[in-house]
Amino acid sequence: MSTHLYAFGSVCRGEIDRASDIDLLACLSKPQPEYNPEKFSIYSHARIQELWLEGNPFSWHLHLESKLIFSSDGADFLYDLGEPSRYIKSLEDCRKFSLLFLESYRALMQSNISSIFHLSCMFLATRNFATCYSLGKDKPIFSRLSPLQLEQKLSVAAEDFDIYTRARILSTRGYGSVMSGSEVERAKNIAPVIIDWMSELIPEGVVA
Repeated sequence: MSTHLYAFGSVCRGEIDRASDIDLLACLSKPQPEYNPEKFSIYSHARIQELWLEGNPFSWHLHLESKLIFSSDGADFLYDLGEPSRYIKSLEDCRKFSLLFLESYRALMQSNISSIFHLSCMFLATRNFATCYSLGKDKPIFSRLSPLQLEQKLSVAAEDFDIYTRARILSTRGYGSVMSGSEVERAKNIAPVIIDWMSELIPEGVVA
């Protein structure tokens, strides 16, 4: 039985702020119940190998932005896998995330009752759209600010995009200040700009 633990994500990019946490990955040859899924992203060696063969964005994320912190057998499991297969689902995934954004935006416009959740989904869709687009162009950006870092970047002020980012952190971690009604309205007003940007990058996509 072998165990390989990694840090990955923002800490490996040096992208640290008060809202940052440390993403931890446990790669296990066999199930080990002592690893808490609330603290670790837990994957079997076999599943990681499947992701590598698929060229899944997460495999590229780990390949480019992970650091080994423990190995039970002295090996670096991810390093030894080499480079993942080429990512070929950029357009398909961008369409999926553009649809998620549009559905969440429509739900938000209908009611403010779950506004933080809908804004969180809109952030997830926007960030993942940008990440999948950049990876498809062989210029991967995994930062949560990826929409603002593309060559064809989203034309939204950083402080405005931060409304979506804060909603994501509030929704997933319960961390941060309460979002004001005016901020929610500002996010609503920005959404059409994001929709247009997605449509420009994938004009044959589902965004309308």
